Amino acid sequence: MLILKIVGGVFATIIVLLAIAFGAFHTDAVQDRLVKEATELLSDYLKTSVRIEKASVSFIDQGVRLYGVEIDDQQQRKMFQMRELGVDVNLLRLLRHEIKIKKANISGLEARLYKPASDSDSVANFQFVVEAFKSKKKQQPVDTIPAEEKAKKQKMTLDISKVSLEDIKVCYNDSMQAQLGRLRYKKGKNQEQWAEVRNLETSFVKQTKKGPVDTRVFIDMLDAVEKDGKRYVTIDELHYQTDNHKPRKNTGKPNRGAFDVGHFDVAAHLEIQIDSLDKDTLVAQVLNGRAQERGCGLVVTELTLKVNGNKRQAHVSDLSVKLPNTSLSIASADIQLPSKKEQRPLAFSTSQIKGRVLLKDIAKTFAPVLRNFSIPLNLQTRMSGNDNELRFSGVSVSTTDRKLTISAAGRISNLKDKYKLLVHFDVNRMTTDGVYAERVINQFPVKKFMMKQLHNLGRIGYHGHFDVLWKKEQFAGQLTTVPGKLNFNLALDELNKYVYGTARTDSFLLGKAMDYPDLGKIACKADFRFDISKPRTAQMRKQKGGKLPIGSVKAEVAEAKYKKLTVRNVFATIESDGAVATGNINIKGSRVDVLGSFTFTNTNEMKKTTFKPGIRFHKMSEEDKAKRDEQRAAKKEAKQQAREERRAARAEERAQKAEEKAERKAQKAEEKAARKAAKAEAKAARKAAKEAAKQAAAASEE
Repeated sequence: MLILKIVGGVFATIIVLLAIAFGAFHTDAVQDRLVKEATELLSDYLKTSVRIEKASVSFIDQGVRLYGVEIDDQQQRKMFQMRELGVDVNLLRLLRHEIKIKKANISGLEARLYKPASDSDSVANFQFVVEAFKSKKKQQPVDTIPAEEKAKKQKMTLDISKVSLEDIKVCYNDSMQAQLGRLRYKKGKNQEQWAEVRNLETSFVKQTKKGPVDTRVFIDMLDAVEKDGKRYVTIDELHYQTDNHKPRKNTGKPNRGAFDVGHFDVAAHLEIQIDSLDKDTLVAQVLNGRAQERGCGLVVTELTLKVNGNKRQAHVSDLSVKLPNTSLSIASADIQLPSKKEQRPLAFSTSQIKGRVLLKDIAKTFAPVLRNFSIPLNLQTRMSGNDNELRFSGVSVSTTDRKLTISAAGRISNLKDKYKLLVHFDVNRMTTDGVYAERVINQFPVKKFMMKQLHNLGRIGYHGHFDVLWKKEQFAGQLTTVPGKLNFNLALDELNKYVYGTARTDSFLLGKAMDYPDLGKIACKADFRFDISKPRTAQMRKQKGGKLPIGSVKAEVAEAKYKKLTVRNVFATIESDGAVATGNINIKGSRVDVLGSFTFTNTNEMKKTTFKPGIRFHKMSEEDKAKRDEQRAAKKEAKQQAREERRAARAEERAQKAEEKAERKAQKAEEKAARKAAKAEAKAARKAAKEAAKQAAAASEE
């Protein structure tokens, strides 16, 4: 009994002493002393100034609270400050190498980080903290560590149940800032996680070849929840903005699209389902997406897709994009993700892209000239490429009624340099008719010329190619029409504002196309050049009026039929000032030229055009003389050659006759010899018969 009393007394004494020590530890005086010791120790270790205004450590709540934490960098600049940090830790778990954070709160955190970009040898102002806490121990090879020591060096596991971050701000080199209004994270008893982010913003200055561009990314709300092994993320009011502090590219250029990477203002909404996410792979779906670029007017009303990827490649499937009047779908696409470290470029390829397109959806963004284009187009193509080239194969474009069909293939190369950018397409087949072609032209707000002549072409077929370069477009190929075939090669000079080129035909019913019955088939080559500068043409029309194109045509007519007359080697020119077109015709002769002139003011009234004939006599030019001498020499040579050919033919005929005569003579001699031999043989036979008869008679007498 005495021993039990002694043991009980000792145990009670220990409990009282522990209670007194525990209570003393929780007093402000003790904890202030601990804060002072900790800040001095940390300041000596980091060799900089560390300040903690107040600390609170509670063994009862198993929590730590820090208030007013400040750390300077080694240049005595304030690098880190935090208004409050609170962490509740399960101390018993530490004995099992587990860090169990029941709750963590951080508020009022601000960090200012610097690293001079101009000096590659300089270090960041926070590098000394990284170096201070870097492990100095030389690691022993894993295979040589005893099992008992491995067990002692078991890695700590981290388990966080609840986190709250508020009012977080990070600055880097004064050119990049990131702010977080609030982040809340919670893990339930079934290990399912939930998180929300409010007012997350980052802004930085992006240096480009054309100067700095201020960039801002802002997320008003992000919610993430885990359910049944899947994670669902909703991002609302995602903003991406850029500002290069220069006028927009379409300022003062009404025909230029508003798309400008220096002035982005994108607002988006995304709903994402993450099926699987680990260190190397991601399997996810965009269940619903919307986006609008406010500056250029591009609106994506719906976006859905599935993605399965890793660090090297990604497979996208069931991609669907919808604009107000446009929808596109891609069954699958494979993307090779770029890596500078592994020298792996970006590359991709898609399955067939299908969709229904209304070009006015992208008019404000890329081409205001399409703002009235309301004809729906059905589109099919396959696309592949890399970060500098796009390739299109199996391109098929058609209207719903099939009155316009296009089959083509092409590429867009040199994407990184607008001055070398090249868009090239080979048009394998295009078909329409004049009436529908006019409907297509009417979709554009442009002046319309020669629409009646366009109708007269009837059904139109085209094959050829076109190229779009910097400030220039080139078109070439062959048009097949009811009046005939026409080969052409033309270019639009956007720099000097001219359209020019060449047209050629071997047989074309020009009268049918121009509604001029007296004019028949024509074979010719023509060079043309027309002014498309709005300021120049507007000034000319202000002076002279008119509705004709302004330009010139020079033609070399190999053959043309006018009424019952056929003419050849005709040279014609047409000059138009927009109000009056003046034409001149010259049928050149060696001594006499047949001339003609005409004028017209309306291409729809060509029947009223009158010709003024003329004639011009002139001496034979040296060129004509040379041509005449050449023709004479050619005729003389031709005659001599014909004469020689006739002589050779007669000699050959005589030789053939002599040969035939010799053959007949030999045949007669052969026939004569045969007859003589036959007679001799017959005579011998008769003689032998007589002799046989005599012998027979003699034998009978005996």
